Amino acid sequence: MRPPINNGSGYWRALGAGAVLLSLLATACGSSSSSGSGSGKFAGQSITYLYFTNGPDLQATKTLIAKFDQQTGGTVTLDTVPYTDLDQEIQAQTSAGKPPAVVQTTEPELYAPQLINLEGALGQSWLHSLNPNLMASVQYKGGYIGLPNQLTVMAPIVNVTMFQKAGVPVPTVNTKWTWAQLISDAEKVQAANHTQFAIAIDHSGDRVANVFAQYGTYLFGSNGKSALNTQEATDAMSTMAGLLKQNKISSASWISGGENYVAGDTEFLAQQAPVLLSGSWEVASFASSVTFKWTAVPNPCEVNCGGGSGGNYMVAFKKSNDPKLAEAFIKFMSQPANQAYMSVQSDTIPSAESLAAPGSIKYPAKVAASMDVFNKAATLMPGAFSLSEANPGYTAASLALMNELTDVVANKATVAQAVAATEKAAAADNGKS
Repeated sequence: MRPPINNGSGYWRALGAGAVLLSLLATACGSSSSSGSGSGKFAGQSITYLYFTNGPDLQATKTLIAKFDQQTGGTVTLDTVPYTDLDQEIQAQTSAGKPPAVVQTTEPELYAPQLINLEGALGQSWLHSLNPNLMASVQYKGGYIGLPNQLTVMAPIVNVTMFQKAGVPVPTVNTKWTWAQLISDAEKVQAANHTQFAIAIDHSGDRVANVFAQYGTYLFGSNGKSALNTQEATDAMSTMAGLLKQNKISSASWISGGENYVAGDTEFLAQQAPVLLSGSWEVASFASSVTFKWTAVPNPCEVNCGGGSGGNYMVAFKKSNDPKLAEAFIKFMSQPANQAYMSVQSDTIPSAESLAAPGSIKYPAKVAASMDVFNKAATLMPGAFSLSEANPGYTAASLALMNELTDVVANKATVAQAVAATEKAAAADNGKS
């Protein structure tokens, strides 16, 4: 999934292959700037890893960096910045002629011409061992410019306590429900609990594009050109506009968000909305801090049933001080055992295909049901959504989609006008970064 997104916490699980995990833990010790052992292929060499975090992944990343340093003799220095400042920091460093060696980003396509094609260093078999939808989204001029180190998936999260009070059944991983059913249930729970809103949502073009994908249409097609189906887009826009105009979702919060990403969990955490439209990155922070009972539930089905999936990608800049060390570090971090260790520590979803089968990683009981929902949601949404997100014009087009929805809510445009304007924006943004 692409920014604006709260790619935060959410991290990882208890590994079924216990021997692998024990081996990792036995050899790992952590610091963000630990020096290499003085011997090894990259002895005396160093790089910087520009990184964003929202919590539990940070210490796990430091631990894995220390392990890499020890094994290779190199030194990886972790430079942590807020997610919202990441692009600005990348631009500042590249403009100064000193790009970071490795970056964690959700938008590798924005920097594509500056990035190393990782295919030569890692090989086809390695690249094919990772989630195929995410790998398809980082293809550039016949190569691959990034490696996903985790998968993020959109799905609703509900306040179980409120649902139970209202006598409304909580959907489980195999429940199939429509948007009309989700809205009806949310309204019943709202009424029973006297909450201000029925639904909360991240103020994000990505979240709106996910609804459009559930109705069967995407901003861009596999040919790279704009691909909105007018009728399906109209249905999706009408659903979202209706919720906002009726204040089932806070219209004031949506309009005040402007063109900025704003996390939608404020009303949910304040127990003023029983349903939150967000994603898997919420899991770790909710598990550690939310006092009421909550769980993820399946996405509503129209044409598609799943949740849009994206990821955090590691990329390497061509003009950094040590591209070879950067490539080796990315390969190390994408190894299944290291992804699994990260999963255990931070409750998220690995990108390695070998860890995708049910039971490959066993989540703690507190988050197991939610992670089952997110994992299944990722399999139900067609890969066309990831390809749309990977289009260089997606960020601008999804921002236009968000703005057009705002205009409908503010009575500045009709649904038909907003859909037409979004189609025009997507056509104008074809292939542009």
